[in-house]
Amino acid sequence: MKANCLRLSIFLVFIISIWGCSAQESAEKKNIEDENTMFENAAKAEIANRFEKAADIYKSILVNYPQSKNEDKALFMLGFLQSENLNQKDEALTYFNRLLDKYPDSDLADDAGFMIESIKSGKDALSKFEEKGL
Repeated sequence: MKANCLRLSIFLVFIISIWGCSAQESAEKKNIEDENTMFENAAKAEIANRFEKAADIYKSILVNYPQSKNEDKALFMLGFLQSENLNQKDEALTYFNRLLDKYPDSDLADDAGFMIESIKSGKDALSKFEEKGL
């Protein structure tokens, strides 16, 4: 009788652990989908010139997905919106510098450096871009 109870207990623990792993994988997949949806919604808000809404969505991504592989993209886009569309230069610098500190090897690191230089020079990014002959 005790052996049967032990087998049943071991079986239940096994089933619960499998279910737990499956639930965790499902939650991770849902988070990725939710994060991707948030990026899409931010892009749609930008297209509609709803820059405050787009910035809020990027901030939400940073808060809700702190381990995201796309955090550098959210940091850059938030800094860009604040600099170029919302005239929030100091806040933009914060996000660009955070990107450079946390992701110095990111594909967006050079762009963030360019944006920092542009903000500090007092010129908009397009003027700075043209000035460099790019």
